[in-house]
Amino acid sequence: MRWDFSEEEHLMNTAGFDEFNRDCSEFLINAMGSGNWYIWVAETERTLVSHMYLQLIHKVPRPGKSRHPHYGYVTNVYTRPAYRSQGIGSRLHNAMEIWSKENEVEFLVLWPSRDSVRFYARNGFSHCKEAMEKHWD
Repeated sequence: MRWDFSEEEHLMNTAGFDEFNRDCSEFLINAMGSGNWYIWVAETERTLVSHMYLQLIHKVPRPGKSRHPHYGYVTNVYTRPAYRSQGIGSRLHNAMEIWSKENEVEFLVLWPSRDSVRFYARNGFSHCKEAMEKHWD
């Protein structure tokens, strides 16, 4: 589905599917073994139709601050077009939120695409004015 997402968003580069599949498989094996990545999936009729990834970002302890040891970076959220607007993504997000609260995740952060802002707003996300970014040219 990551390939499909990139194709849909016109984010494809020159890599072919076989190369991408190898790189993505290696990433997923390492990520799942690290204990820092969690993936929620939805399936219907034995076909994956949606997924949502969470990376735990470990915080450096600070005196007098929250005892939550990490926050969560939400990424690689995708639902196949034929399954959108059926509540699948919201159910995945709800499961992720419950898990996050149970596992001392202080808050969730993400960078939405323009088209996904309404979805995230419906699921309780709001814009934050504290973050900054620096991109390399």
